[in-house]
Amino acid sequence: MKTKMPEILSFISEEAVSRKMTSEEIAVHFGYDKHHFSRKFKEINGFSVVELLSSSKVEKAIFELDEEKRILDLQERSGFESSGSFTNTFKKYTGSSPKEYKTEMSEIFYDVKRFETDDQDQSIAHFEEKSQSFCTVTIEVPDGFEMGIIFIGLFRTLIPNHMPISGLATKNLIGNKLKNIPSGDYYLLACGISHSNNILSYFNLGNSLRGKEDDRLSFPNCSGNHYTIKLREPIPEDPPILVNVGKLLISRLKNTI
Repeated sequence: MKTKMPEILSFISEEAVSRKMTSEEIAVHFGYDKHHFSRKFKEINGFSVVELLSSSKVEKAIFELDEEKRILDLQERSGFESSGSFTNTFKKYTGSSPKEYKTEMSEIFYDVKRFETDDQDQSIAHFEEKSQSFCTVTIEVPDGFEMGIIFIGLFRTLIPNHMPISGLATKNLIGNKLKNIPSGDYYLLACGISHSNNILSYFNLGNSLRGKEDDRLSFPNCSGNHYTIKLREPIPEDPPILVNVGKLLISRLKNTI
């Protein structure tokens, strides 16, 4: 199954969501038993089929939030069977209801832009608890990337659909330090948003550059290590990036005032 995984991941993100397929239907589509498929899928990817399906649906809804659609329309177009499951899943992964998120996009955008252009604020950190563990990260970007904001974070899964354990919004490519990392195993992920005047650029991260450290990192064993992440263009099998980085950034900015 591992050799077919890029095809499976692309299918889930591009076809299964719009066709409202279940994990069992996806398994049958590729000729696998449901239980074997689910077990091997999580073993290979570090997240479940159901989690990827739900995250992909939320990403689809975020992409269409700027259009004048009713919440019910968003629910149906993104593949959720009920308004309750849509709202609950959306809030679980973004921290806001669909209606709140749409309002926040407009309210937060100008603060995010101010951070992007302010020479004084070079980075803003987020962490869950105090700890002695840390790591440093260097970011490499492709030629032609117009520097906007780089987001770096440690996450529990390879789908960044939750707040980072330790995260950083930065305009620096070198010397980025993730601090206060609690004991545990995490994935180091990063994405880059080009300088933009498009409000969706900061909320729908489907087109943002991304990169990761291939191996899961265990702390405190990895404390003090340095990592280099090379950002690249997204590919169809990439999982969605759902963490509300705009909201995270502004909440930290306000705490520093």
